[in-house]
Amino acid sequence: MLAHAACHLTIRVLAESATPPPEATADEPYHAGGRESYGWLASFALHAMVFLVLAWSTLPPLPLSTTFSLQGEPPPAERIDEAIDLDDVSFDLATDDLSQPLAASAPPLAAPTPDAMAASPTAAVDLSTLLADSAIASPTDVNLSVVAGVGTDGRSDAGKAALVAAKGGSPASEAAVARGLKWMAEHQNPDGTWSLVHNVGACRGRCDHPGKVPGKDPFGDSLASATGLALLPFLGAGETHEHGRYRRVIRNGLRALVRLGEIDEDNPGLSWSDSGRMYAHGISAIALCEAYGLTKDPDLRAPAQAAIAYLAYAQDPQGGGWRYTAQQPGDTSVTGWQIMALKSGVLASLQAPKRVASRATAFLDSASTADGTRYGYLAAPEPVEGEEAPAYNGTPTLSAVGLLCRMYLGWDQSDERLKQGVERLAKEGPRSGNFYHNYYAAQAIFHHTGGVGPVWREWNDAVRDQLVEQQSTRGHERGSWWVEGPHNDRGGRLYTTAMATMTLEVYYRYLPLYQSEAVNTALPD
Repeated sequence: MLAHAACHLTIRVLAESATPPPEATADEPYHAGGRESYGWLASFALHAMVFLVLAWSTLPPLPLSTTFSLQGEPPPAERIDEAIDLDDVSFDLATDDLSQPLAASAPPLAAPTPDAMAASPTAAVDLSTLLADSAIASPTDVNLSVVAGVGTDGRSDAGKAALVAAKGGSPASEAAVARGLKWMAEHQNPDGTWSLVHNVGACRGRCDHPGKVPGKDPFGDSLASATGLALLPFLGAGETHEHGRYRRVIRNGLRALVRLGEIDEDNPGLSWSDSGRMYAHGISAIALCEAYGLTKDPDLRAPAQAAIAYLAYAQDPQGGGWRYTAQQPGDTSVTGWQIMALKSGVLASLQAPKRVASRATAFLDSASTADGTRYGYLAAPEPVEGEEAPAYNGTPTLSAVGLLCRMYLGWDQSDERLKQGVERLAKEGPRSGNFYHNYYAAQAIFHHTGGVGPVWREWNDAVRDQLVEQQSTRGHERGSWWVEGPHNDRGGRLYTTAMATMTLEVYYRYLPLYQSEAVNTALPD
């Protein structure tokens, strides 16, 4: 009230100062349309400012919970990159100084506990209680062939520049990645999450093709899926909550993602299986493990380890795969995300579950065809004695998932099955609207070829140029992707943008699986 009264006094003084001065004469006429209108405008402007300040100061705090639903138009989230105009940014990431001060008042990342998930996001986790029955092994028990030769060192600024140049990236592809990250940051919810229904809130419907409306499709409600997917391209580019342009965006996103983890009755670890089911858990686990692995932030270790523990529990104990719910007989698509999460956890030096890799191998055996060069969605049906075995041919997209998983699980680069499968993928080429296919195929072909040679060059040139060409360049959609394709309507523009951006980061997201050369040395083609 005092502020309001003071403002009224100021407005009155300004208004009075706009009246004609006493010394004005006929030779110096006073124009009512001049100073008097200025006083009116000053009064209007100050009243508007006071109204906005008072309205903002009296708004209740935004709830931070898994039930948060953006149906109105909340204020946009604060971003560290507000002053950055990407049109004026050169994309020489090897030399750019991207450091900016992070607000000293930013709270630390929260690590949840079973008793304090809802009450206090800042308590420490007692892993001895949380993971007591999770079948966790020491790192020395891990079969390192799961991740041999893989690393995230390529995400450093110097590493990215070297690998982009050596493995087939381009200034245009890196500019597309930068625009994709900027679009993603502009569509973060005020509570730090992202939503597949991205066009409410600050977007105000300026971007079309959101995901399915919540309530009509379970994935539309999956904050874990959307938040994990949105964080992965930032992490893939080497951006973290401690380094880069988007530190505050990522910090808020990680805090929100940690809060979304839930206790699943008496089961080990924490579950991120919201309405996105085990897809959501696998994606969230990758994001948490990568963020911890890149920064070694101790506040991230517990939630990342808890995600790996639940992943181990949720594996089908008989068939070895993963599907929508814990211990359900698996499918190749969901299984792919879990194996990538396991790899990310081992890369981050987290404790790795026992027997997970051997069981996953058994599932892939059951889902393979054509002597292991192709993969289908489910395990092949068991033949019935006296009847002809049913046809089981696999699909290109699931073959890309299966072949990538085989590499992570120890198949040698010289394995003829792997070679034939990868060469078939490369020959078929990228798919215009199938971002899921291109994401997995890019990784499978890159890791098998090491990002060199004619097989990789031909496929990479096609998918790289296709994605650069497809990126939106106008209006609020600038930096995002939308093309009609399989399942794109379920995930919407946020899903397609995340997948496209990660595909263009393939050169440095992980070092080539079968190569060990240092990033800072010349990488011959």
